[in-house]
Amino acid sequence: MELEIFGKKYKASIRRASDLKPVLAYPEKLTEDFDAYYMFRDIYRNEAEQKRILDARLRYDYTIIPPAEIGGECIKTYGHYHPEVHPGMSYPEVYQVLEGEAIYLLQKVEGDRVVDCIAVESKRGDVVIIPPNYGHVTINPSNKTLKMSNWVCREFSSIYEPYTRMRGACYYYVNKQWIGNPRYPELPDLKFAKPVNVLNISGEMYDLVDDIGRLSFLTAPQKNEDLFKNCLKIK
Repeated sequence: MELEIFGKKYKASIRRASDLKPVLAYPEKLTEDFDAYYMFRDIYRNEAEQKRILDARLRYDYTIIPPAEIGGECIKTYGHYHPEVHPGMSYPEVYQVLEGEAIYLLQKVEGDRVVDCIAVESKRGDVVIIPPNYGHVTINPSNKTLKMSNWVCREFSSIYEPYTRMRGACYYYVNKQWIGNPRYPELPDLKFAKPVNVLNISGEMYDLVDDIGRLSFLTAPQKNEDLFKNCLKIK
């Protein structure tokens, strides 16, 4: 799949449904393989902006998730954590829903226990900050295609193994209901939240390239702790 963005064509990295089997609620119910979602990396409008993005140590991406279900479970991303950038603090990330709807399922682990789990329900235009120390999965809960963008530090590799080992996040979204993952010895109560537009973004998030210092929290989260305290409104 190719996508034209800012007049340039980008080729997708494709995650197939079969690639998701290790994290599905009911992997045995995947009877026919298909493209689960498409990722487009390192997007920029022109060479001057590309240099600005690189100098800021950032990357701008698109992800497209068509609607689908596997055994009643809404299609989702694989799920991953980020490594530490500062002692006791991992890299954050920020997403924007461009089309459709999304649920960002966040979970925080201390030792072998999940101590917090938050479902962030998001619609078109919403900007969702993934705070430090949270793993996350993105779910497309609707019958429409989800298109989203993200800014992230370009200098780390995502950590997928904990989601593989536990066969996904601590909750699954199946038939529009939340089901606990029995592989987790303890399940925290699932909280629900709405994103707070703490970055005061009115248009597409890419435009922060013109004031890229506002994204410094992605590479130095230890200097922006108040931002993370206020980015989600728990219902």
